[in-house]
Amino acid sequence: MGGRARAVGRLVGLTVVLCALSGCGGSPTGAPSGAGRPSLVLTPSQEAAVAALTPPEGARRGDPLGLLGTVGDLVGSALACDEVAEHLDIPIPSFPTLTARGFTIACGSPEGAGVFAHPVPSATNPPAPSADPAADVRGVIIAYLPPGVDLDGTPFHEARRQGLVWMTILYGGDIAQPATPATSAPSSSSDFTTLQWRNGNVLGVQYMDPGDTRVAWRSTAADHVFSVSVDTSGDPVAGVTLLADGVDLPT
Repeated sequence: MGGRARAVGRLVGLTVVLCALSGCGGSPTGAPSGAGRPSLVLTPSQEAAVAALTPPEGARRGDPLGLLGTVGDLVGSALACDEVAEHLDIPIPSFPTLTARGFTIACGSPEGAGVFAHPVPSATNPPAPSADPAADVRGVIIAYLPPGVDLDGTPFHEARRQGLVWMTILYGGDIAQPATPATSAPSSSSDFTTLQWRNGNVLGVQYMDPGDTRVAWRSTAADHVFSVSVDTSGDPVAGVTLLADGVDLPT
């Protein structure tokens, strides 16, 4: 259990770090993207920037996800997705292309049902900063399971190989505080770039390892501020294409 907790905690930390690198804490607008319109529309130059991303150079200091035994270790204690949606006050995001391929959705949290005891703060009237804002960050994980993959019976590495996708939604703590403008542009990297949602909010795209991509952003939705990331078992082009297909994404 300790190994799983460390792995999930590291995953949460990576989500916040990538969002910070991209400047996606800058100034969320919360503006609607428009009913029936995609939230992510790429320009030719953005498409080229994503296609040009390369895997990170050099060996990593170990894969924190390597501590996970099954998909259930990633998701945490399973929760009813409709209860998660009610708690977050937003719909559960979905991806029609995954649904068409037979993917199913599972929701959970490292805290289990205990996460429901921590209301999502208001973006209009955020709570006063805590002495330890990182300790007040809560979150849920939504896993999009390929056909034949189940939470506790499928090894995590095998589910990843089959195309597992998961979304991490964090709230509270310093995430709830008003965003501060980025003081400098993120350093250039061959494995990282930024894009914009239709509403102008920034998202960071990073090639994490060969075949893996993480996309992260800060969102204001339903008067709440969230830090959101999506991890895909595909290269950046495939990952961004999936994001463009998303429905009810909190952008």
